[in-house]
Amino acid sequence: MSATLARVAAARKLPATGPVESEVIGRNELLRRMKQELTEDLEPPLLQGSTELLFALGAAGADLDYLGSMLELLSTQLAGFYDPRTKKMVLLDDLGADAEQATLWHELVHGLQDQHYDLKRLMKWESGRGDALSAVQSLAEGDAMSGMLDVSLAATGRTALDLPDNVLSSSMGMLEAMPEIATVPRILKRSIVAPYADGMAFVHALRREGGWAAVDAAWRALPPSTEQILHPDKFRAHEAPEVLAVVSPPAGGPADAVYRDVLGEQALRIAMEEWVPNATARDAASGWAGDAIAVFATGERRAVGIHLRFDDEAHARRAFEVVARGALRAESEGWAGDRPPPFIPSSQVVGAAGKGELCEARPHRGSFAAVRRGRDLGVALGPYQRAGSVTRADGDCAASIRWARAIAAQK
Repeated sequence: MSATLARVAAARKLPATGPVESEVIGRNELLRRMKQELTEDLEPPLLQGSTELLFALGAAGADLDYLGSMLELLSTQLAGFYDPRTKKMVLLDDLGADAEQATLWHELVHGLQDQHYDLKRLMKWESGRGDALSAVQSLAEGDAMSGMLDVSLAATGRTALDLPDNVLSSSMGMLEAMPEIATVPRILKRSIVAPYADGMAFVHALRREGGWAAVDAAWRALPPSTEQILHPDKFRAHEAPEVLAVVSPPAGGPADAVYRDVLGEQALRIAMEEWVPNATARDAASGWAGDAIAVFATGERRAVGIHLRFDDEAHARRAFEVVARGALRAESEGWAGDRPPPFIPSSQVVGAAGKGELCEARPHRGSFAAVRRGRDLGVALGPYQRAGSVTRADGDCAASIRWARAIAAQK
């Protein structure tokens, strides 16, 4: 192991400060430990908030088991992981030789990152830090992918920079097509791949400019948002995200904020991919300047409010048109976000965009209202009532539009 660590450290140009412990275990034990790690990472507010957000957006059904879906997804992809809590690398015992080597190299890069930059401290979720955490995860996975590929290609005289930046794009199609995870919402599948693909493109942009030293500089002065991950020029320009006021609850409730966070450009793009083609979603999300999200729950009543701010009105208009497609999509009974959305006539979207307001009543998720004011968008989802996996709308479009207007007007 020491020889392999030295090889990886030399390729990554990050010296080891000590050994990286490793353990080889069976698949059942690996999944047990991953469940334990996910349970620790997915704190109750994050778990409840993520579940309600995906349901309210129409990206998952009311019976979504968020933790179970993540475990189901990881069970098909996981070959090993590095745990910054125990400072130990864990590998699966039934990998083929090539997969075992690639996994080993990848996880050893994570071990080196931890030795120098303290991953446990950086990877801790806190309310309002979701986008910043996604930026760190993208940097970590992009760094590990690039380092792994450097080791893999060393014998050929090439590096990861000789490969196309979209080398991971095929992974998304293969993942979505896997029958073993057909019931897992598409949005979760995309969220698993995004840190690797986006992170590697970011790391490669830095390496082309300043080599591995530029990547280490990014670790010492972390990108505060996924916007900077997706746009390295904004990272270089230190374009900081705008901090928005917390979203106020709807008049008449529910009033208890069980989850507050920042989505960020990466998560916004992934959400928009539920409604429009990937390239359109990427363009619509690209003017992101800041956001605030809140999930409210009082008794059986639920509601989700989102405040989005863009760099200028042109970007806000493009984003509003995409959100309009999400709102106007006919609600499908049993929808689980596992198939492309139905076509929405452009005339409906253009009409809504011209007014800057729209609302669609949904019988099970509550109203979906969106309002644009200048470069700000207010999105009101609900209220709705939940009793387990049984839900029904609780309110009307008039009330949801008023709430969306209030959100868009917040500072």
